[in-house]
Amino acid sequence: MASSSQPDTVVIQSTTVGSVVYTLPSNCPKVVRGDVTYFSCNNIWYRPQYQSSGVTYVIVNPPG
Repeated sequence: MASSSQPDTVVIQSTTVGSVVYTLPSNCPKVVRGDVTYFSCNNIWYRPQYQSSGVTYVIVNPPG
């Protein structure tokens, strides 16, 4: 019986506003607008949110 090669882990990252990610892509610069911190990566804007389990990042619209 032939075995197929399948990845152990598949990561699908949505770029929809409101989606939550647990890590940012590499080389995401920090941007502060007013008193709000964002990270901008490849024209996708992330806003950190702090939870008891650590930091997650919500995809948001670009700050205006």
